Amino acid sequence: MKSFKHYLLILAISVLPVASVFFTPDLPHTHDGPVHLARMAAYYKALTGGQIFPRWASDLNYGYGMPLFNFIYHLPYLISSLFLFLNINLVMSFKLVLTLSYLLSGIFMFAFAKAFWNDEKKALLVALFYQFAPFRLIELFVRGSFGEAYTYALLPLVLYGLTQLISQINKNRIYFILTSIASALLIISHNSMSLVFFGVCVLFVFFFGESAKHRLTCFASLTGGLLLSAWYWLPAIMEHRYTYGDLFMKNMYRDHFAPIWQFVLPNFINSPLLQTGGVSVQWGIFHVLAIGIALFWLLRTGNDNQVPQKRIIFFSLLLIGLSLFFMQSSSLFFWQTIPLLRQFQFPWRLVGLAGFATSLLSVFYLSFPLFKKTKAFVLLLILVVVSTSYYWRPPLNFDRIDDESQYWNYPLNTTFFGETDVIWSAGPAKAYPKQRIEVAEGQASISHFTKKSTVQTFSVDAKTDSTLVSHTQYFPGWRVFVDNNKVPIQFQNPNWRGLITFSVPPGQHTIRIELGKTKIQFVAEILSLSTLIAMTAMAMFKNKKRIT
Repeated sequence: MKSFKHYLLILAISVLPVASVFFTPDLPHTHDGPVHLARMAAYYKALTGGQIFPRWASDLNYGYGMPLFNFIYHLPYLISSLFLFLNINLVMSFKLVLTLSYLLSGIFMFAFAKAFWNDEKKALLVALFYQFAPFRLIELFVRGSFGEAYTYALLPLVLYGLTQLISQINKNRIYFILTSIASALLIISHNSMSLVFFGVCVLFVFFFGESAKHRLTCFASLTGGLLLSAWYWLPAIMEHRYTYGDLFMKNMYRDHFAPIWQFVLPNFINSPLLQTGGVSVQWGIFHVLAIGIALFWLLRTGNDNQVPQKRIIFFSLLLIGLSLFFMQSSSLFFWQTIPLLRQFQFPWRLVGLAGFATSLLSVFYLSFPLFKKTKAFVLLLILVVVSTSYYWRPPLNFDRIDDESQYWNYPLNTTFFGETDVIWSAGPAKAYPKQRIEVAEGQASISHFTKKSTVQTFSVDAKTDSTLVSHTQYFPGWRVFVDNNKVPIQFQNPNWRGLITFSVPPGQHTIRIELGKTKIQFVAEILSLSTLIAMTAMAMFKNKKRIT
């Protein structure tokens, strides 16, 4: 009952910074907000168009389409699709998706901290430090970062599962399944931050696994998460070479290193003087103090045998040190030589890692007798919460969206540089084509054209040998059938760069153009489905055993 009250308290306090967005029908003005509205619409169209694993955004890029969802995260758009299915508009769905991520992060962080320390007071402290790290609110109401918001919610859920696995290894396999599912959801939440936080989970196992058996079980569960999410990350990695991504983003990180003083100086009013790339990267004054308090406790205890407490300090300091290093220009060599790092785009993204680590260190406030007193403890919590009050209303204000159809019929590609455009195209489209199907060579007429998410059908009456062009961007998996016979696609024609081009003989023909699975997509989906079936069987076996 006491824990339930704490959960309610965390929810009630967490509502404070997000409530303002529901007092207006307008959209919070954020860096990425409009882009997410367009992606939400495109993803919903993909799902309702029959794509069980959405990969293709057929209406973006001026109707030429693009493999957007083959490469970007899925979870927030899956959730937004549920709201859209319930006939909630785009703007409200955007608000609900962001709010849900924030509320869940508080609940899951409290659950993890309580399981880890077995102390509800410490759990409450850690959860509120986590919720009110300034960068968390900046992610919501300055950046409007859909995907990153959910990584902050799912990281503590994975750690909760791992903690339970370590402490109850022979008691309940449900935590094995929970950890696998949570880590899979983490992976499909965001490309780069999910990688960072998955690495945190691996380090957590090394630091806190009490035996080889504990560690193997935890790693097996995390591997289960990798397999469950393979349908997404495996094609994204293997087919990335077909896009402009590496070319467009290879040097983007250079302008986004942040000086150390921006991390430690409070920026209560989101001043541009304390920003890098239009983003305040402050850790939070009480979070910075938590580092000092933890170090003071460490020096004071000396050689005292308090291994668990020391272990959490070393774990947290390692995370802080790594994040701090890679956010400085002194790490330039690694950014230049490790291609994976360049996918992060902004080094300051790692502020979130430091925010998590400093939240863990907040428990050392309780090493002082003062904060063990109820009044001082409550005052500390109030100060932590109130210190972020400037961000309780979007600092960049709101935008009125009078017509959401502009996002349902969005013409652009929703990416920064067009980095998910295929390498054999001429880059992002500039205008809608005059015709969906064009006769490039020969004499032919087109009729009965229909277009769905990943399928186009039409009839052609060719008087001569003819070359037809579908104004659709080619990507591996596209196939053309003439009278049910598969024909070659000539997508590298210099006159029709990157478009689906094919030949038909004289006569009347029925044409079908469809996007199928690539070999790697098929294998990845089989891996994920097989793992899902295995885990379902595991859960059912356990339940059957209990009944028996």
